[in-house]
Amino acid sequence: MIKEKSFIRNTLFIFFILFSNLMASQDSQLTKIDKLLKQAQKSHTEYRDFEELKLAKEAHILAEKTNNSKLISESCYILARALCSLELQKESLYYIQKASKQKFIKQTPILQAKLNELKSYNYYRLSLKSQSSAELYKILDLLKGNNDYPSVTIIFRTYDNIANHYFDENQLDSAFIYYGLSTKELEKLPENRFHNVFCEHYISLGNAFLKRRNADSALYYFKKSYELKLKHKDPILFAQYMVFGSYYDDQKQYEKALELYLKAIENMKKHSVNTIPFNFMNKKISDLYGILGDKNKQNEFAELYSKKEDQLSLEKNRNIDYAMNIILIDKKNEYISTQQKKYAWIFIGISIFITISLFVYGILRNNLRHKETTISEFTNTLKEKEKTILKKNVETEELQLKVNNAYAEIIELAKNNNPSFYFRFQEVYPEFQRKLLEHSPNLRTSELILCAYIYLGFTIKDIAEYTFKSVNTIRNRKQNLRKKFSIQTEKDMGIWLRNLMH
Repeated sequence: MIKEKSFIRNTLFIFFILFSNLMASQDSQLTKIDKLLKQAQKSHTEYRDFEELKLAKEAHILAEKTNNSKLISESCYILARALCSLELQKESLYYIQKASKQKFIKQTPILQAKLNELKSYNYYRLSLKSQSSAELYKILDLLKGNNDYPSVTIIFRTYDNIANHYFDENQLDSAFIYYGLSTKELEKLPENRFHNVFCEHYISLGNAFLKRRNADSALYYFKKSYELKLKHKDPILFAQYMVFGSYYDDQKQYEKALELYLKAIENMKKHSVNTIPFNFMNKKISDLYGILGDKNKQNEFAELYSKKEDQLSLEKNRNIDYAMNIILIDKKNEYISTQQKKYAWIFIGISIFITISLFVYGILRNNLRHKETTISEFTNTLKEKEKTILKKNVETEELQLKVNNAYAEIIELAKNNNPSFYFRFQEVYPEFQRKLLEHSPNLRTSELILCAYIYLGFTIKDIAEYTFKSVNTIRNRKQNLRKKFSIQTEKDMGIWLRNLMH
């Protein structure tokens, strides 16, 4: 009896030691993964995409072994971001999809928004601009009403990205609308914690004003960015020197521009910033030396630019080869895992089949029980079908409700003259603008918006009231549109527009 108690006590003690070691080992793994993800984030800020990919991949392998949804989600996000930077859009989207399936993602709107943001970047690089914009508007819906700092930062960045889309399309009026919205979000953030975000925003505004040929305003915002850096004693000033250089280059003050470009490169070297992504600076400096007549310096920086371009091309190809190798290994492991699961299910299926066969053989000896079983199975099948039909009906009702809600939302935005009206309208009616521009390619944005109001059935009086314009102004604009579209006098323009969409 004593020996039996001693055996039980010793067994429990050994189990406790093993369990404690297991927990300690798991904690150690989680700490290592967290450290790898932080190192990957640091590499990202220093433009070391290849190193970021390598660290994130190592973290991801460990995260999958722990089956920790949070760490799997975060490592997938960083992997997708690194692959996007390496211009591997397909592979980046693969990891975005993989992350989206994680339970942690579904419970974390911030990370969902980051994935949408990354998806938008990928789509934009693939020239899928409407899909890219749609992802940005999803972020705004996802984080609507959130005022915590991480949410505000992403909302601000989203407005800035929408503005940048318009900037790239030379639609500066629309760009400035969204720069204004991002400025309002920026005001919610404390400057001392987010001064770099403020600085980047001021640079974006300055570039927009410079593109608009408003040099004074451009210089004002470039100076604000620079002075804010000095205020917070931030020594990394290469971006500020670069935009100052662009400003003076634009103003044809070539010596001043050259001085600032050289200061930008010196600042990058001083603070160990990776200069390869900014190799275009060497080309600008070479061109300026050429303008100023210094052929030796022109050739020196032209050669430096060429060498770094070759280096960048070589490194990029090596990075892509490595990244593709990672993807192939992932696919191979995924295939092996799938095959193992398939064989396991085949074994389970055979086992179930044998068990059922033996069971059926047994119950066949009792005809009555067999009939009861058949009736029961038939009844269950009917119930399942009824459930399926009910589910389909519910889904249909939900879909109809979404359509109605979208239409009601557009009407409300139109009545309030909301800046987002036309962008939301395009999401609901994606073919509208394309078909109108096919008919009349020279339509302005303001004319497209007026067409949208007419398409929705608003009268001239309604449109004038909602857009704060006179009835005569709206009537004249509508008449001009009728002439552009060659619509006969007796034909209703709203009906004509709706027929055009079908």
